[in-house]
Amino acid sequence: MTTAPKIIIINLESSADRRALMTAHLATLGLQGEFFPASDGRQMTDAEIAVVYDEKRAATTEWGVLTRGEIGCALSHRRVWQALLDSGDNGWLVLEDDAVLAPDVAQWLGQLLEQAHDGDVIPFVHTSPTPYFFRQTALGKRQLVYPNQSFIAATAYYVTPLAAQRLLAASNPIWFPIDCWYSTPGFRGVTPVRAVWPEAVVPRESGIQGSTIGFRQAHARRESVQKNPLRKLISNFRRYLKNRFLVKPVRYD
Repeated sequence: MTTAPKIIIINLESSADRRALMTAHLATLGLQGEFFPASDGRQMTDAEIAVVYDEKRAATTEWGVLTRGEIGCALSHRRVWQALLDSGDNGWLVLEDDAVLAPDVAQWLGQLLEQAHDGDVIPFVHTSPTPYFFRQTALGKRQLVYPNQSFIAATAYYVTPLAAQRLLAASNPIWFPIDCWYSTPGFRGVTPVRAVWPEAVVPRESGIQGSTIGFRQAHARRESVQKNPLRKLISNFRRYLKNRFLVKPVRYD
């Protein structure tokens, strides 16, 4: 029997309701998780923020100056990466406390320990409608693929120790929202990304509150800008031609 990776759930200590929901959700899949206390940036002093956050650099990005919630969220993920390095484990599945995993995840989760290369980050979130055709690997009824575009969300991902080391080095001090990690020039590409495809995190049910560990206001503003339908169609067609015939992704390890 293949051993599944440890599941770490980032959660504010004050959010007992989220812990109950996540525990019940994982139980329906036959899984168990370990809760990791999130950092609440809204409760940090200015001096504490100054130690971990580079506001001047953040202001130069498309995301702009971060909110306290975003700083706390990024700090929480960074602390998980450091904890993974300290643990000596081969990798962890990291979840935010509003993640809803697809029903089949438990069937192939153990395979990640066999399929992942040290240095990989494997997001479970939506990364690409048409991923690279190059070197796809079966993962249950899904695939491990190289996404062909930047993605947004740190809701659920598997991370290996070498990847954690690289992510820590490139994000210190914090200068961008962590759920925009591979959409941020200067951070994108610091370690290989192979995504679960199609995505293995299903939409939250209506009425269920999102994660309380932080939020992404700039993401919401960006999503409110709709692309012209014709331009979107042309863009998708060009991406398909590029990925199918022209470009192969580059590994960094």
